[in-house]
Amino acid sequence: MYKYHLPKPIVIDLSGEEGFELRKKAVEFVEKTKVKGKEAGNVEEQTYGILAEMVIRKMLGLPEPDPEGEDRELGWDIKLPFGIKLDVKCRGGTLPFQEEYGGSGELNREAKHNFWARQIWDERLDADIYLMTHLETPKPESAGKTPLPGTERQRKWKLYVCGWVSKERVKKEGVYLPRGAITEQGNRWFPYRGHEIEFYNQHLNGLAQLKDILEVDKKDVEEDEKKAMNLHLTSVDAIRIAIGLIGHGVLKEDVVEFLKEKLNVNGQVPPILHPNQHHHLLKWLKDKGKVTEEDIKKLEKIMQEVAYSE
Repeated sequence: MYKYHLPKPIVIDLSGEEGFELRKKAVEFVEKTKVKGKEAGNVEEQTYGILAEMVIRKMLGLPEPDPEGEDRELGWDIKLPFGIKLDVKCRGGTLPFQEEYGGSGELNREAKHNFWARQIWDERLDADIYLMTHLETPKPESAGKTPLPGTERQRKWKLYVCGWVSKERVKKEGVYLPRGAITEQGNRWFPYRGHEIEFYNQHLNGLAQLKDILEVDKKDVEEDEKKAMNLHLTSVDAIRIAIGLIGHGVLKEDVVEFLKEKLNVNGQVPPILHPNQHHHLLKWLKDKGKVTEEDIKKLEKIMQEVAYSE
């Protein structure tokens, strides 16, 4: 039986000769088993995934996956001792996994994980639980990501094992965002290129050590599926949404204060649009006689107009 642990990433070093050999094996594996489809992920993403699976198998003393094996399943990667079907998920980039990261307004944002929506809702993909991981890679010499396997001399290859969650809880709680929906990352926004589901790291089931995943049984999965609703938004976005809904007459103003206290947000939540755009609107409204100079001064206490400078 699994014992709950706070989700603190387990860091596995993939540099050096041994890590390089694993990275090469992952590339060779994907060359033999490329999966096609809109939400399958590109070759790079598939290689990240198989590398993470290979690392997990090695750390647990399990045999390497066989790309030509007849028992190779599409919907899951590893069958655990109690019969639970585990699918290892991995995305990555040049930064280490951060449980919180900086953003505008000097307020931290909580980390999230992403799923391809089709993989969650396709009943043929019958995983019971997902193990969420993040691959840190060296910085590329040009635009894009550093291709696997990299070189033996590169040191910045690390796998972060973050925790697990049941497929049914991702269905129940995760936030579906269609292709083209925008998401925030640090100080920038970008549109999703596929249909995504966001699930926040703080709501995963953590692991004190990697072998704890072997203890997950059917009862653990069922209990995870029944957990109470969690918030899968950054605290900043939750307050932004509430402010917008107050303007639409959906929520009362005291909801914002409730959220700030509940989510421990101290400070002014920055808007999505630049402060200069807010100031421009109020100047225009003042010219039309709809607001006063006092209203503009109120805005200045919340956000300041920025002058041009080199």
